[in-house]
Amino acid sequence: VVSTQSTGNNQVMELLLTVHACKQLPSTSVTAVIPCFPYARSDKSELRNFPIAAKLMCKLLEAAGTDNVITVELHSSQTEGFFDIPVSNVQTTCLISKYLSQKKGNVILVAPDAGAMKKVTAVSEETGLPFALIHKERASDGTISRMTLVGDVSGRNAVIVDDMADTCGTVIKAADLLIEMGARDVEAVMTHGILSGSAVEKINNSSSISRFTVTNTLPQCLDRCPKLGVIDVSELISAAIQKCCSDHPSSDKTL
Repeated sequence: VVSTQSTGNNQVMELLLTVHACKQLPSTSVTAVIPCFPYARSDKSELRNFPIAAKLMCKLLEAAGTDNVITVELHSSQTEGFFDIPVSNVQTTCLISKYLSQKKGNVILVAPDAGAMKKVTAVSEETGLPFALIHKERASDGTISRMTLVGDVSGRNAVIVDDMADTCGTVIKAADLLIEMGARDVEAVMTHGILSGSAVEKINNSSSISRFTVTNTLPQCLDRCPKLGVIDVSELISAAIQKCCSDHPSSDKTL
């Protein structure tokens, strides 16, 4: 069981070596439990001959001898297709929906970009909450040039929902826009809290975001950020492990 940061190459090597060592034992089936899959966002080639790191990670795990993989909410479901072994891609929709259902007031879900719409729609279906979309345009240098809100958040408690928070540039700009458009309060709820670079500082200094909630697919230091909250995913992963073991009861299983 290992959770890697986006640049956790040492942890990746430790995982591969551990899998390889376990495969030296006779009749052993090895399942890699990776709550936050490394290089998950590199799932397509942006330019010609550009490496697809997520695919390489899949092949490295297979080459080391991994028989099964359990992970939480891949950035893109197409990454499952890079594997030739069984993959359990655990979704956090039920946990986030349960968390949001406890909130009172006029709540509206917000997708910070088009890529988050699938997740926001799934949460909306579970909770019955309405949703809005922010259309994001980028300049030639990759920076965000314009953000346009599609929907009405005036007087409502907006909740930005996405699968990953890395540098937090997009979510901070989205929160600023929502406040500008009349939202009464803005909270962010993300699955993977990578929070690299100055992300924590941005959250602390933002006057637009009142709370920033992530799951514990990655370890979080709550002392660094008073706004930070954590949703526990251990039950989801435990259920996935139990299902994996029950599907392969005949062999010794190493997790």
